[in-house]
Amino acid sequence: MERRSLMIVVAVLIAMAGSPLAGRAFDWVPSDEELARYHRGWNPRTHGANYSEDADLVPQGQWAVRAYVQGQIGHGNFENQSTARGNATPFSPDAVEPDVIINYGLTRYLNVELSMSAIYWRSSASDSDGKNAGAGIGTTGGIVKFRPIVQDPDSWRPSVSLYSKLSLPTNRWLGTPDIPGGFTPMSRVPSSRFGSVAVTEGILTRKNLQPFRVSADVFYTYNAPGGEHGRTVYGGDLVSTRLALEHVLHDDSGFGYLLELATLKQLPSRLDGHTINSTPATFWLMGVQPAIEYKFHDRPSGAHLVGAIGCMFTVAGNNDVRAIYPNISLKYFFDEP
Repeated sequence: MERRSLMIVVAVLIAMAGSPLAGRAFDWVPSDEELARYHRGWNPRTHGANYSEDADLVPQGQWAVRAYVQGQIGHGNFENQSTARGNATPFSPDAVEPDVIINYGLTRYLNVELSMSAIYWRSSASDSDGKNAGAGIGTTGGIVKFRPIVQDPDSWRPSVSLYSKLSLPTNRWLGTPDIPGGFTPMSRVPSSRFGSVAVTEGILTRKNLQPFRVSADVFYTYNAPGGEHGRTVYGGDLVSTRLALEHVLHDDSGFGYLLELATLKQLPSRLDGHTINSTPATFWLMGVQPAIEYKFHDRPSGAHLVGAIGCMFTVAGNNDVRAIYPNISLKYFFDEP
């Protein structure tokens, strides 16, 4: 099932990005004319509940700050087979992770982001130090997003961006207790292991089709080896996918709803060739998220405040926690230059 989901997302990426490029020379930056057409098209100011930014960018010179809070409420474990059924878990892993994400339009086709987080968790099981709860600083990430293709409102051509992220385990450097069983929240796409150095590469696409927006993303994450009880742990690389439909019901207020399908797969292999010795050796999850969005504030200068609230439900999986992931997001865009 997870392979089919990945193939579907990749097929959507190819269908959305490939066909409109046929028969024309490809430039690695959008032209002034292409950007002008995009800005004249339908594009109400909204922002969904997904963790990752979409394929389109904030304008050059504009700042944006986002507060994003996600939780995990575990209530079972998927069996050691691809299934939608879950068994009672031997422990109940619950967590809350608030994030702050700062976004800046460096150029017309390049955005840079910095993400910082904190963490609180509690569990019916204890960690290696006998703790069943903990709090502290979470992980930190640096993100670069490059958009070589901007969508054309007069054709089927979508926006396509290349995504690169470096995740740093500031939680371990500052002594935040590890969560028993690990923490790889389904609602955070792309996913990386909490507490490890990770490098993520991805492709993001988005197309506005009034009154809808369609997004499809795929990410590959390499996690550096970790340590546990004095031994080096090699976990498999991660593949995350996301397919989302946004329906804007009212342009002026930015009110709308979103439906999102996400998958997370740990591969039985690593880019560095090391043998997997983590437990379990592989896992996968599929989740569905409904969400609503709204624009709270809008100024002629381009400054605006948008928000969303959603909840990801794991609907199928293998060798991983069965949980729900409620989340809420507020994002403020400062004045456009």
